[in-house]
Amino acid sequence: MHTSRTTRADSVRFGAGLKAGASVAVIAAVMAATPAMAQDAPPDDDAVEVEEVVITGIRASLRSSQEIKRNSEVFVDSITAEDIGALPDRSVTEALQRVPGVSIDRFRAGVDPDHFSIEGSGVVVRGLTWVRSELNGRDTFSATNGRVLSFSDVPAELMGGVDVFKNPSADMVEGGISGTINLRTRVPFDSPGRVLAGSVEASYGDFAEEWTPTVSLLYSDRWDTEAGEFGLLLNAVSSELTARSDGQQISNYAPRTLYSNGDVVGPAGTEVGQVWFPRGAAFRSQIFDRERTGYAAAGQWRSPDRTMEATAQFLRSDSTQAWTEHAMEIATDNVSNNGDSQALQGTTLDFGPDGLFTNGVITGQTGWRDDQNGADPRTPAWGLQSNNIRRDVHQEYVTTDYGLNFKWTPTERLRVNFDYQHVDSTVDVIDAGLWNSTFQYADIQMQGSDIPIVTFLTPDRRAPDGSICTGPATNNCPTYGVSPNDSLSNPYNTFTRSAMDHIEESEGTLDAVRIDVDYQFFDMPILESVRFGVRRSERDQTTRFSTYNWGVVSEIWGGGGPVWLDEAANGDPATGGGATPSDFHRTFNFDNFMRGEVPNPTGGQPRLFYGSNIVQNYQDYVDYALLMGDEWRARNGADGCPQNWVPLAMRCGVNPGTPFLPQEINPVQEDTNAAYAMLRFRGDLDNGVQLSGNVGIRYVDMERSAEGVRAFTQQNFTSEAECTAPLPPGEERSAFCGLDPAVRAEARAFANGATFEDNAETSFDYWLPSVNVLARLDNGLQFRFGVSRAITLPDIGLTRNYYNVALSALEDDIINGRPTGRFNVGNAYLRPIDSVNFDASAEWYFDDVGSITLSVFYKRLKDVITNGVTRTRSPTTAPPSTRW
Repeated sequence: MHTSRTTRADSVRFGAGLKAGASVAVIAAVMAATPAMAQDAPPDDDAVEVEEVVITGIRASLRSSQEIKRNSEVFVDSITAEDIGALPDRSVTEALQRVPGVSIDRFRAGVDPDHFSIEGSGVVVRGLTWVRSELNGRDTFSATNGRVLSFSDVPAELMGGVDVFKNPSADMVEGGISGTINLRTRVPFDSPGRVLAGSVEASYGDFAEEWTPTVSLLYSDRWDTEAGEFGLLLNAVSSELTARSDGQQISNYAPRTLYSNGDVVGPAGTEVGQVWFPRGAAFRSQIFDRERTGYAAAGQWRSPDRTMEATAQFLRSDSTQAWTEHAMEIATDNVSNNGDSQALQGTTLDFGPDGLFTNGVITGQTGWRDDQNGADPRTPAWGLQSNNIRRDVHQEYVTTDYGLNFKWTPTERLRVNFDYQHVDSTVDVIDAGLWNSTFQYADIQMQGSDIPIVTFLTPDRRAPDGSICTGPATNNCPTYGVSPNDSLSNPYNTFTRSAMDHIEESEGTLDAVRIDVDYQFFDMPILESVRFGVRRSERDQTTRFSTYNWGVVSEIWGGGGPVWLDEAANGDPATGGGATPSDFHRTFNFDNFMRGEVPNPTGGQPRLFYGSNIVQNYQDYVDYALLMGDEWRARNGADGCPQNWVPLAMRCGVNPGTPFLPQEINPVQEDTNAAYAMLRFRGDLDNGVQLSGNVGIRYVDMERSAEGVRAFTQQNFTSEAECTAPLPPGEERSAFCGLDPAVRAEARAFANGATFEDNAETSFDYWLPSVNVLARLDNGLQFRFGVSRAITLPDIGLTRNYYNVALSALEDDIINGRPTGRFNVGNAYLRPIDSVNFDASAEWYFDDVGSITLSVFYKRLKDVITNGVTRTRSPTTAPPSTRW
């Protein structure tokens, strides 16, 4: 179960603007006329000329959007901002959800339901994520593992409109099976004259209790000269947003047997029935800060005879998102591995008639405690171990787009269009967290459709058999939570368990050029024009995406027990003294959790979390985690590589001077050549129906080159001496030691940590036909039909060309007397997803701003990309000529 409360941002907008032409002229006329009227009023029969006042606003935007849809030859829906900064939402992603057939993801990522996205994240068109992104009709992207632009990172205030094309025509760039989303910025020739506009906006996050500003400015003007007409537009926006979100989950429900004692463990022969019972709960609170700046410029020129027009456009979007999260979540994997969850001794559990858990206090055994025979047997025998996580994330997405377009109409019939584009994109992410740990009981009260009440309680002192114990500390009666250390806010009851860091440093460029020619048929009864063109693009992208580098710092199962926060640490467990770990931590109380709709889940005992921003003080965080790990046990294992957590840059095998392993770097280059031809037709049938549309075909030839490595993970297989040593009574040899000695030697030589380059090249081509027909009747009624073939290229991350080859010596992975390896890899040879699309709609436009549309579609897909298992042979590195 997953419940949440997020911020509400109430926007107060203050705007001021002067628009040249009608409104400015009226003001000037009134100001000039007033003194003249006082001196010498004109005769009554003289006519007074008044400038026309043009009113724009929401209705004008809706009218413009409707006209785009109504007159298009393909299936398209649009959002238009006639006024400056008047897109209906503060993010492009949220504006897109207003389009029929478009939905957005409210989680930060589709596979991460724990974290909410304040302004929306991924875009889904007609239930599919295979979307292509455009800026002013040109391909654009963010340098992530995907292919499309991160729409939420583009300032909505820079947009003049957004178009969603749901089926293609031959002249459209390939790549969007579910749809193409085109962001349109403004150009100076959009306005009749000078425009000076600005807006100041304030958003208040009532949960975060903070105001944040948004400021946008636009200047546009155009001039007639002997050399032609010139126009210039400059646009800038700076936007900030702060929000808070709280979340709560009842974790890891599993089918269990209910016994007559009211618990899910009990004596044999007393079963009552099957129920669904959780292993714990989790709650979290996140503060989110977003800063988004954008700059746009456009220059235009039109020749005096209006046969030539040139447009140069520039856009830079710089979006920074930072968030800090405090979370407490029961480590449900530990709970299940140590005998599973159950009722606190002496209590019973409640279940509804459907077998779902409703109320109870949950506990579980903690498992092996390595301090139970030491001088400080502190780790409790009972209680649910929690991860008390401080996590900080900083993401910066920068996309810069340059475009140049030249239109030439040498004759009345012939039109030529030339277009060039260059895109630069960078992505920089650092994501790091520190896991502290405490033990508690979970008191859970389900409340139907209301938010459950969850309270984490201090465990009482119990022996391993579950009985209450007293007296001095022993292995059967540990001192966790015992007075005077009976508060879970006390450092005595918290240890640092683990750490995690993740880094992305990616960049990509795109260069594209296209030429289109359109020839008009004025003397043909049906054919309107023929259009043909060519396009070439070169995309060069390097994605550096580290693993989420989680590792142990200290734990209850080794090193004589964990390093508690009240114990001095100097990095050497054999000597005393050093820093006090609690000095690096602060209590966090989850104040006003869920807006106060439920009691505080910490039970009045705020837990200790790492106390400073990890991203801003990354080296301090690294130093602390290494210190605690070194205090617990030796940093490196027998193979010389870390067995405790170390930061990304200290892992074995990283590229020198970087935090990345060779297999975490994915350089990909794609070259695409395309050509198309399309006939456009228009005519009236005998029954009065006006028929129009297009039929065409597009040819696409693509080449992909992916640099990569094949890495043979260094492994510490059991030594030959250990395999041949006499076994203690009752023990069995490992599956690895049961192999032939020659095979064991080959396995050790194979897993030697070597890497070598393994580059991949592939190519493919497609013919993509399309037909679009529009039948327009009287009374605003019209029907559309489209059939097309479309492709979507695989995400960049899926084409990563590396093999991290690791053998497994587990019994299940030994086949025909030889160990095998199981590992995840990309596939540089992936072909595009292929689709045949059928679209139809009935549209009724009953007013200038009013329509009803019914659309249906059908897509027949093949080459859909999914995960699979393939058996392959890999060359070893000693000697190179042999195969494993």
